[in-house]
Amino acid sequence: VKKLGIASKVIFLGIQEEVARLYSLADLLLIPSEKESFGLVAIEAMACGVPVVGSNTGGLPEVVAHGETGLLSPVGDVMDMANNALRILRNQTMHRIFSLRGLERVKYRFSAGRIVGQYESLYRRLLNGGGSNNERQKASCSSRS
Repeated sequence: VKKLGIASKVIFLGIQEEVARLYSLADLLLIPSEKESFGLVAIEAMACGVPVVGSNTGGLPEVVAHGETGLLSPVGDVMDMANNALRILRNQTMHRIFSLRGLERVKYRFSAGRIVGQYESLYRRLLNGGGSNNERQKASCSSRS
């Protein structure tokens, strides 16, 4: 920030306990990751009505529906991400639609009740001898973490 001479335009907030309040103040979330395991940050932002612009990597495409809740760009293509961010910020209708669809997507696809139910169903199948080898390996890994 100092090297770029933009210190007067950037505020570092440090560790925050109430991120939902901060997300709700944002117009957009930018995630230019090279690798992204799942995209919890994107879910948190979308749950606050914030559209997402990010890299098409890892779990982000599962979370961010390109063209519906935000826009995804190839990894490393910061110009495309910048253009996508400007597209959303300059188009109030697009911003509002992405915001509403993001809220709906989080509510119906990533709510705690839904996810917990999926895990319980998987573990029941595995305990009863069902499930594929791949499912059993994943469940074994997740139970260790």
